[in-house]
Amino acid sequence: MTVEEPTKDYEAVATPVDKDLEEAGAESDVTGCSIPFMILLCAPKMAMNMAWAAQWAALGPVLQILLSPTWVQVVQLVGPTSGLLVAPTIGVLSDACTSKYGRRRPYLFWGAITSALCWLIMMHTVDIGEALGDTKTDDINKYTKMDQEDKITRKWTTVFTVLCYIWMDITCNITQVPAGLIIADFAGNRQVTAASIGGAYSIAGSFAVSGYILFFGAAHESIKSFMTMLIVIMLVTTMSVCFFVKETPYVPAVARNKSAEIKAAFVAVWTGIRILPRTLAYYAVCFVLIQYGFTAYNGAKGQFFGLVVKNGSAIGADKCGSNCTKAQTDFNDGVQLASGTTDTIYNCVSLLFLAVLPYLVRKFGAKTVITVTIIPQILLIVMSFCKVIAIDMIIVIACCMTQNTIFSLQIPTIMHIVGHGADNNLGLFAGAFNSANCLGQFLNFALSSALVTSPMGYALPVLVGGILSALAFIVAFFKLDLKMNTM
Repeated sequence: MTVEEPTKDYEAVATPVDKDLEEAGAESDVTGCSIPFMILLCAPKMAMNMAWAAQWAALGPVLQILLSPTWVQVVQLVGPTSGLLVAPTIGVLSDACTSKYGRRRPYLFWGAITSALCWLIMMHTVDIGEALGDTKTDDINKYTKMDQEDKITRKWTTVFTVLCYIWMDITCNITQVPAGLIIADFAGNRQVTAASIGGAYSIAGSFAVSGYILFFGAAHESIKSFMTMLIVIMLVTTMSVCFFVKETPYVPAVARNKSAEIKAAFVAVWTGIRILPRTLAYYAVCFVLIQYGFTAYNGAKGQFFGLVVKNGSAIGADKCGSNCTKAQTDFNDGVQLASGTTDTIYNCVSLLFLAVLPYLVRKFGAKTVITVTIIPQILLIVMSFCKVIAIDMIIVIACCMTQNTIFSLQIPTIMHIVGHGADNNLGLFAGAFNSANCLGQFLNFALSSALVTSPMGYALPVLVGGILSALAFIVAFFKLDLKMNTM
């Protein structure tokens, strides 16, 4: 298989290749590690997906309690922005790392440690805020019942929560990049198997978050226990890899300074987008639209179910305890419904769908599968006007087909277009798709900060997400020239 367009512009910023892989001639000739070793190697994927799931499920509602809807969306721009900037930078620095501990483990180690430290501080933001003069919890409950919310001050709690939110986005991206690269380093000719194991760990991470919320209620109501769970799983999984996986130190043929590596990272991302082969370019367009569409719901699912569907109130809902008003109870129930029950079922159906996805691709072809599975996400248009909980849940759960298809077929599609071999620029195009993912999220948060101020509130971003998903369907149906029946 040949590339549809030349990629010579990437030569100056190519990712370094280990000497043994270079001598082997092609990545597919390198024998991969054993399955038990992969199970150890992929374990950090669980912690990473827990971190991102926690951001959507727990920290979004916390921000809603502390900030106005517009500022919630503005703060959430940090996630995709850090993905666009931090991830490629760490990838280049990791590729060129000459540490005696290897190229990936130093970044994995420090990323995990700093993430855990962030969560440790985050679980105490209320205590820190009250120590600096914020309204005490008992007074918040009293003022809320008396409809005197104007007397409530939570300035310092808000400041530290936002700072920790930004900190978490940066350090989780630092951890996520080497966690993925080290799997590819050791997987050899078993890349698909490794990706499958990593995907299973990711779903397990989502299960851990949604299961916690399902059994213990909205995460912001027991934030210390919730954050403790994140810290423990992050450190156990990442430190197991750091201590038991041994990398061969990288010795570059020509030394490169750090500033040149950082510059190369940004150039590589732009180059990858600019020279995408036509088919991959249309796939990337679909990716941006689909990710905008789902992030429109996923980034504010607690608020959608809590405020729109259940007509609840977020004011003081995290600290009312057993003395919650009906509106506060409705908000908390909505958050639990979205991030607990619905997400748990979503993950169960995702596992079942992933099991049959290879058969569907072989039977009907990748283009047909991609196009048809976009349809459930178009139903977000219906959901934005619907307050029937059962119907809304079914639509959200059905969206797992859209998300799992667009993510799972990403690397196989790239490989189908560019072919196998050490010079296929897989890292370049994978970086371009990471940018597409982050761009979809970035555009959603940027626009949603204004959309949520409309009379429709959090229903309007969901409506726009459904419309853009419909545009993705049109692009896939008419423009995606993909003849792939294997996986």
